[in-house]
Amino acid sequence: MGSPQTKPDIRYRVGFSVPDPVVYVQQASKKYLVVSLLDRELARRVAPDIQVYSPDALRIPRALRGALSGWIVGLLRELGIRTVTVAADFPVRAADQLRRAGLRLFVADGPLVPERAIKTRAEVGRITACQRAAVQAMRAAIRLIARARVDKKNRLRVRGRLLTSERVRRAIYRVLVDHNCTGEGTIVACDGQAATPHGIGHGPLRAHQSIVIDIFPRHLEHGYWGDLTRTVVKGTPSPALKKMYAAVKAAQAAALAKIRAGVSGRRVHLAAVAALARHGFKTGLLEGKAQGFIHSTGHGIGLEVHEAPSLSLRPGRLRAGHVVTVEPGLYYFQHGGVRIEDTVLVTRGGYRKLASCADIFQV
Repeated sequence: MGSPQTKPDIRYRVGFSVPDPVVYVQQASKKYLVVSLLDRELARRVAPDIQVYSPDALRIPRALRGALSGWIVGLLRELGIRTVTVAADFPVRAADQLRRAGLRLFVADGPLVPERAIKTRAEVGRITACQRAAVQAMRAAIRLIARARVDKKNRLRVRGRLLTSERVRRAIYRVLVDHNCTGEGTIVACDGQAATPHGIGHGPLRAHQSIVIDIFPRHLEHGYWGDLTRTVVKGTPSPALKKMYAAVKAAQAAALAKIRAGVSGRRVHLAAVAALARHGFKTGLLEGKAQGFIHSTGHGIGLEVHEAPSLSLRPGRLRAGHVVTVEPGLYYFQHGGVRIEDTVLVTRGGYRKLASCADIFQV
């Protein structure tokens, strides 16, 4: 139960999105949905393979009227179902209410909709559209940084105004909106800020320092995501930054070389780790801070920006149809951060990038 806007499993099953909560039940190949009267006709029109109910058509216990758990009880009584399996994040209060109503609940050991991990041709097309939007936005961001002039304090300026993380983000947002995407959380982080992988960045951008740009657009209609990262330097990068960039490039190439159906995500991740180690980079607590390669090599992407499978030490093998990011990085507060990320479709014999974006380091 929940809103299709915030519950990707529900959105995947019903095929549409509304902000209000719904209840979805599946019994073998039969699908059932409870929606408010507000959304009933929409649901019947766009999901003809689902039997749609509204709460007024169900026998809901008096104590649960107005509660989503009441919708569930009413629907299950209508269907003659007394035992259900729910997702691991099913609300505890609702579970207690269902048990008090005489239902038996089991919690799924793994994903409730595991087939989401294998993308259909249509899904690959949707992710590709988002990835192409990210490429166009990345080009706009890098062009803006390349146009900048350097002032006496090594700050970047365009048309006399300081070029900030916020200003570059706005340029990215404008492109994404033109592609019917949103870019909430876009990262434009410079210098020491770039050493924190999920720090979005703020304030003036500076010359000769790394600028990490991570764009992950979500399509406003179908809800799928893209994910793309590049690292650039306006001016002359330090020898340390040059070495970091070369190492991350090599790590991504090593990881990509391992990707194909049947290979474990762990093997892909360890290939990236080994490449960075060969270039002399260490990971761990340095001066009391986590530094080096401090995240996984990649993750699945679809209706969630982070979903199965994982390119990490976790168990699991890649399958044809998985769509994953490949994004090794290095982060040191003394030097900044470097990350390069592309999104690829796993195939039987390797992979296919969903969109091409130039690797430009120095602009």
